[in-house]
Amino acid sequence: MDRFVQFLLRQLDIDLELLRVAREDAETGSTHACLITPIRGFRECELKTRLLTTHHHCGSGQGPCDTLGESYPPEDERGCPTRALLGLPYSDRPGYSARWRP
Repeated sequence: MDRFVQFLLRQLDIDLELLRVAREDAETGSTHACLITPIRGFRECELKTRLLTTHHHCGSGQGPCDTLGESYPPEDERGCPTRALLGLPYSDRPGYSARWRP
């Protein structure tokens, strides 16, 4: 698995953990604020995970974007524009590389 996909999966894990804490806080009546509801956040994480799974092989010659001629060369860790866009919300987090920007 390439570094970009590993980075994205780690960010989704972090998001899910933050959402779990927000949900627990809401259930216990804590006053910590969350910008999105936990349910919406979990749905967004599911969406990103499904898109990442669908585009997992892009850039290798076996992905859906390869068939359309829209993938990046194999040496480009992003794989395809969809994967690059999935990483954009995490561009401010440690470990994100500027070369991964769409």
